Amino acid sequence: MKRDIAIVHYNTPEITEALVGSIRKFAPECSITIFDNSDKRPFPQTDGVRILDNTHGQLVDFDAALSRYPQRIETGNNYGSVKHSMSIDYLFDVLPDGFVLMDSDVLLKQSIDVFFDESCIYAGLTDKGTKKKPVPRLVPFICWINVPLCRRHGIRYFDGARSWGLTPGELLKQYDTGASFLEDCRASGEPCKELEIGEYIVHFRAASWGKKNWDEWLREHASLYRKPILPGNRILVVIPYLASGAQGRELEYAVTGWRLHFQAPFLIVVVGDYHPIVETGDDITFIPCPQVPDVPGQYRPHLDHVRKFRMVRRLFPEEKGFIYACDDMYAVNDFGMEEILFPKIINTRMMGNPDSSNGWQRDLAKTEQLCRKEGFAAMNWVCHLPVWYDWQTLLDLYDHYDCDHNSYVVENIYFNMIYGTRKPFKLDIATDNIKCGVYRPNPNLDTIRKAFDTKIWITNSPKGWIPELDRMLNEYYFGKARN
Repeated sequence: MKRDIAIVHYNTPEITEALVGSIRKFAPECSITIFDNSDKRPFPQTDGVRILDNTHGQLVDFDAALSRYPQRIETGNNYGSVKHSMSIDYLFDVLPDGFVLMDSDVLLKQSIDVFFDESCIYAGLTDKGTKKKPVPRLVPFICWINVPLCRRHGIRYFDGARSWGLTPGELLKQYDTGASFLEDCRASGEPCKELEIGEYIVHFRAASWGKKNWDEWLREHASLYRKPILPGNRILVVIPYLASGAQGRELEYAVTGWRLHFQAPFLIVVVGDYHPIVETGDDITFIPCPQVPDVPGQYRPHLDHVRKFRMVRRLFPEEKGFIYACDDMYAVNDFGMEEILFPKIINTRMMGNPDSSNGWQRDLAKTEQLCRKEGFAAMNWVCHLPVWYDWQTLLDLYDHYDCDHNSYVVENIYFNMIYGTRKPFKLDIATDNIKCGVYRPNPNLDTIRKAFDTKIWITNSPKGWIPELDRMLNEYYFGKARN
């Protein structure tokens, strides 16, 4: 399916340029067409962007079009809604296969694959109207318009008989951009898709060309349109982050541990929710990626990681692999790729429980059953330590087992598949020099203190995040000895 994005631009080239960057970051496979209605600040010629120049009415002569409605009523915004609808209507003939329409003052937050749906006549958010304009409309900030289905039913985006201010009468003044289009689409009987667009875009404000502080807004949202660059031989370190799951300064400690102890050049990619630490250096960047919704019978964190890793892949397609780490893994001694690649397990069995109320336990059992069915080993490789994934192997695994919709402990499938005949090292907190795991609220504090000298990593579970561990990590990373 061809994927076209259309943007109606009006005098805000800086914001529209950021939107183009945002599309190239989160929807790089899409073609971009800009319908330029500027009368002061047109959009500049940009490689790979088709510009439809209407800056002097070359394509749609608004003055001539408005003159056909001699009884029109002044709308207060110089018929901005009408002109916008006419512009979108023109795009029906330019992009006959359908397109995702975007306002010029929004930025993408994630992939918009869900909008491109040939089975629906539209996909987007419909509002309930306002007191001033109570007729519902299809919100034009971002929406899918299926032009072939519209043509089948004779539907256009602009209808002068139902456009705000063009004809007399209180009712007709209530129609706003996309209102008559929504009515016609609903009357067609074709399926439509309602989406919560706030998950996919951030919006500056209506009529942004007349507002101030857009430059400040762009600075605040720079991560949405500036594609991170991985120069030289830096290794990608990916940390999924869920702000609501944090109990303290875990991510700060984890990042500081990489900076202090990883013996290789790297770029940390925090993917998920924003944290201020992503602004602290050129060795770290941020990719926004909303958490997946709950799905009955599936353990959300596993589906969530698949979405987040696929998002990272889109932005770093040239990389052969990456290190997957968590925000609660803290390096306290030097290490390199050797320690990450070294095969290690937590147990020779996964030991899940298919009847447990705990999603993790159910997924362990389901994953062990899958591994045995496939003829793989069934060891538990989830050591709560950084691991290296080969991109292509991981993506093939995702596709083969439909991991976008079926929650598995992917780490166990991956390593049992490729290391099934190996005899990996079995971790033991009492004897190894690799990890000290703090997984209960009453741990042996002397064991933790010794770990700063004897182990490479200290990790914790939510139950193990106790004040004493927080104090030890804070003193180690940010205490006087480090200043």
